[in-house]
Amino acid sequence: VSQALGLAAEGDALLATALCEALLALAVPYERLAAIYAAAVEGALPDVRRLLVSPPPQRAWEPPREPPDRRLAQLTLGHKKARARADRDPDLLARLAAEGEPVVVRELLRNPRLTEAEVVRIAARRPCRPETLRCVHDERRWRTRPAVARAIAMNPYAEPALASKLLPRLSDRDLAAIAADAALHPLVRGLAVSLGRGRASFDSASLRSGPERAPGSGEDG
Repeated sequence: VSQALGLAAEGDALLATALCEALLALAVPYERLAAIYAAAVEGALPDVRRLLVSPPPQRAWEPPREPPDRRLAQLTLGHKKARARADRDPDLLARLAAEGEPVVVRELLRNPRLTEAEVVRIAARRPCRPETLRCVHDERRWRTRPAVARAIAMNPYAEPALASKLLPRLSDRDLAAIAADAALHPLVRGLAVSLGRGRASFDSASLRSGPERAPGSGEDG
């Protein structure tokens, strides 16, 4: 793979970038992506390095085709933000969450009446703007909740760099699910595999070493 990238770079940097994009789309294993990155550094290809370090989401967000919510269509953006911040109507809050406008969601996440279940629905919604998922992550009150972190990390519309930050918080079962999910970005899946293997190795080493004995606690006697 590195040789192919090097050959492409000799002819045209744009071709090298296109090759890298194609490889990402094919879910190339993380180890090979690391080799591509090394070749890109050696070949002075900043566009390829940038694509690997901060790649776009696995799925691109597009405006929904369904008609807008009639109740929300009557409100200005300012009114939506104000209602999201302090309204008590659960139906309206659910509608604002479903619409997913990032600046409105940011205010909604600060509403003390918002529940974890509603935040999980926001984070799990597909399609979803990447900016909306970033808003959820930016609120420490919510990103520390395992269910919310899981929903963001398992959303293919999340930026890989954002999802990767949340993986260490997840359980072994969640990491295994992410590693096996073909809908997610290969870099996120590869990191999930690496974290899972690292935990397994640590647990295995801990079992082999066993509990330490305090001096003089032997059974001889």
